[in-house]
Amino acid sequence: MTALHVQGIEKRYGGVHALRGVDFELRRGEVHALLGENGAGKSTLIKIISGLVQPDAGTIAVGDATVTLRSAAAAHALGIQTVHQELELAGPLTVAENIFMGRLPTKGGVILRRALRDLATEALQRIGAAIDPDAIVAELSISDRQVVEIVRALVRDVRILILDEPTAALPPLEVDRLLDTVRRLAEKGVSVIYVSHRLDEVLRIADRATILRDGRRVAQLERSGFDRATLVRNILGRELTEFSTAHVRPEGEADIEIHKLQSGAELKDLTFDVRNGEVLGFFGLLGAGQGAIGDAIFGLRPAAAKSCRIGDATGLPTRPREALRRDMGYVPADRKGAGLALGLSIVENLLLANFGSVTHGGFFDWRRAYAHAEALRESYQIRCHSLDQAVRQLSGGNQQKVSVAKWAARGVRRLFLDEPTRGVDVGAKVEIYRYIRSFAAGGGCCMVASSDPAEIASVADRAIVLKNGVKVAELTGDTLGEAALVAVAL
Repeated sequence: MTALHVQGIEKRYGGVHALRGVDFELRRGEVHALLGENGAGKSTLIKIISGLVQPDAGTIAVGDATVTLRSAAAAHALGIQTVHQELELAGPLTVAENIFMGRLPTKGGVILRRALRDLATEALQRIGAAIDPDAIVAELSISDRQVVEIVRALVRDVRILILDEPTAALPPLEVDRLLDTVRRLAEKGVSVIYVSHRLDEVLRIADRATILRDGRRVAQLERSGFDRATLVRNILGRELTEFSTAHVRPEGEADIEIHKLQSGAELKDLTFDVRNGEVLGFFGLLGAGQGAIGDAIFGLRPAAAKSCRIGDATGLPTRPREALRRDMGYVPADRKGAGLALGLSIVENLLLANFGSVTHGGFFDWRRAYAHAEALRESYQIRCHSLDQAVRQLSGGNQQKVSVAKWAARGVRRLFLDEPTRGVDVGAKVEIYRYIRSFAAGGGCCMVASSDPAEIASVADRAIVLKNGVKVAELTGDTLGEAALVAVAL
């Protein structure tokens, strides 16, 4: 039985043709993966199905009825709920309050707390979620917050659930829990549209897959008809050579030496060194501490070290300006909040770290700026309509390329990247890995922090594993692999 049928959907944004006659069918009780590169049209399609964007042409049928989705409320009334990549929960409120927000049981204007707790407990148990309904949402793990968001959708009589990159910020164990939840929902008759760049998850959970490329549907595949290679070939329109490194540490003295780095409760006496030409990985499960290292050594958070040498300079940087003087660059995990100026254009963002190179006598040389930016756009294969576009208009993968490329404009010798490919498609991911390796091959000193073991195993020469802010192992050579990283972290 068909739960949703989209036919001939067209959508333009000015001169950009985002969707070109796209067809999409969703069956009752299936998990249907929606795949494609960043900018392929996935986000536009799910916004149309969610009622957030109106199509220029085409029809949408829910069940047997053709419908017009003029708003998110209209979609909700038909049982369509979307869990976005950026969760929309109220952190200071309890799990129960979030689940029934806008529908709290009351009497005489007073919330019936016992009834609210009972309703939330029943809703959580319905999908086997062992979460305390009285817990404060801000204190939950990311995966538990995802589950709360899903349960909130379920109590609204959901029939079609759209999950947009639901595991982008999750470590392996929490990914397993979330996938189990999704499968149980499908078995209960909920139809799920699963948007993800993580193809291993798609192979585990999807009944079918629809693939978009450049705004067109290029494939719709049954589970028996696809494997990883088939998905990659259809997503990219070409074969992709998998990326890996030999895990060989270069010779020579260390360019960075830090002893007993401490920062709040996140980092405790972390000692490490990095050589020129080396990629050092920091791995840990979510919250293990690797996410605090970049901020600590770039002067963005209070930190202390027993000793620190970066190049010829001693002492830990206490502010970003000092880190920049030491030829350091930093690509933070939160590209939208910290890595980019979303309201500025692509050209401005690409030169954000190096305005001095295109400024003379206090005046900005726009001709030179555009020449520099165009060279970076070509080198990093940044897909955009114009260099004058606001960065917020780019897909996630292209935003990340801009966040990385701006440091090439400055020519830094030391670079720290935190979760460099989170939410990035398979093609852009390999391009970023190649840039990291190229940066090291050119004599750069590179550090990568990630909660993705496959990422560290692919790109790093050596890896430090953290748990609860403490270094628990250092892996290199044949010992550095995805399974070993996870085993040590656990």
